[in-house]
Amino acid sequence: METTGKTRWQEGLSNELEHWRIWLSGGSEAFAGGGFNDYDWRTRPDSDLRNQPHLTRNLEPFAPEGTTVRILDVGAGPLTCVGKEWPGRTVEITPVDPLADQYNTLLGELNLTPLVATEDAEVEKLSEVFPADHFDLAYCQNALDHVYDPVLGARQMLEVVKPGHAAVLMLNVNEGERENYHGLHQWNFCREGDDLVVWNHDGRVSVNEELSEVADIRFEPESTETLMVVSLVKKTDR
Repeated sequence: METTGKTRWQEGLSNELEHWRIWLSGGSEAFAGGGFNDYDWRTRPDSDLRNQPHLTRNLEPFAPEGTTVRILDVGAGPLTCVGKEWPGRTVEITPVDPLADQYNTLLGELNLTPLVATEDAEVEKLSEVFPADHFDLAYCQNALDHVYDPVLGARQMLEVVKPGHAAVLMLNVNEGERENYHGLHQWNFCREGDDLVVWNHDGRVSVNEELSEVADIRFEPESTETLMVVSLVKKTDR
């Protein structure tokens, strides 16, 4: 589904970098509205993963106390949004982003040290970087609409999680339309019944149909009219 073209995606990368430059320069005041300080959450070593129940819900069947959980944060930006602690367990986070090198340079310029450094990887090429069936969970928060092939990206997230485990997506509904297709916002996600649909002016695809052989798809209870939380559970009998 690479109909928007990788060239258009590459042209939008500079906008994303500038967004984060402004965000990081704002420090503790950045995105602090609504009673939630996102900057503080991303920089606190004691941020509790239980405050992200859409993640722990998918991990709990495989993560009794005493275990280590490996979480891949896709499109993580310069600072991963995944909680750093889960009582009784060890949380091992691998954040990845195609702008990782630029983000790490930017953090250095601002004298900021991330709790976990972001590594360089495109979601469409995860299997070139990580082994199959490796992570306990993959997570992508408000970033799958930023990529050049979102269906391939979802498929690659599933490739690197263990069978029976989930790739979890947090998606703003119809973000491309809302952002007037500015920068990396080239795709829209919406819900049609039980189907997750990705679309833009070039085409429309049911993610459920595209991934039917490899995943079961469910909408999590945190979903609203403007925000969807979707779990793609990797089939064990594929």
